[in-house]
Amino acid sequence: MRTAAKKTGKLPEAKTREAILLAAIDEFAALGFAGARTENIARNAHVNKAMLHYYYHDKETLYNAVLETLYGSVGEAEDLVKRLSDAPVNSVQHVHIFLKVILQKHGDPRSKSFRCILAWELAAGQNNLKRVAQKYMVPRIKAMTDVIRRGIEAKELRCENPTLAVWSLISQVAFYFMHSETYKGSDIYNELYHNVSQEDLLRFLLRNFISSYAVDPKINADLPPEIARQADELAARMSAPAMPFESSQHN
Repeated sequence: MRTAAKKTGKLPEAKTREAILLAAIDEFAALGFAGARTENIARNAHVNKAMLHYYYHDKETLYNAVLETLYGSVGEAEDLVKRLSDAPVNSVQHVHIFLKVILQKHGDPRSKSFRCILAWELAAGQNNLKRVAQKYMVPRIKAMTDVIRRGIEAKELRCENPTLAVWSLISQVAFYFMHSETYKGSDIYNELYHNVSQEDLLRFLLRNFISSYAVDPKINADLPPEIARQADELAARMSAPAMPFESSQHN
């Protein structure tokens, strides 16, 4: 799957680094770390191998940069994350925001490479994934775990293991999208995927969460209009690869 570099006002160095990263995402998604070749990446990025190694010392350095790009958050979105984290909504509404973001991330067509690289990593023993998970995934899981704990303290939720509850939500979303090709052509594909919108899936997961953990099954799960708008904005930002040099000022 070829991913075209965006036309932006970036300086030449940033454009080159982005082209290399985008080509690397495609190469690692198709062949995994072991099968990927830096010469292929350089050719598809329209640079020579010397230029590739100037920016990324070796294949391992480039692969780690790809993982950071796919898992990292968008820097400019951090203020939005904080505003939504501090929003005056109940714990189930916070879960609604969380589901909206991760569903957009996994459901976006650009996340196909993300899922392919994840599958290669799982098959290869997850050694590289461990470092990235510690840096990005663990803090996000802990933040949502705190949301559930606050919900328990507010007597909105009951849950014996908040961390496991959050992990379960993430796993359901990841597993659902990773297996979209598995059931294509089968008798159950339409009911699983073709007739299910992202909003349908969000509502399904939210209803399951409420039935499993909410003290009051009629707790309000809908988002106020302004909070919903901000959540949609964050979901859109987080679905795209997080290029680490959007504002590069190098010469």
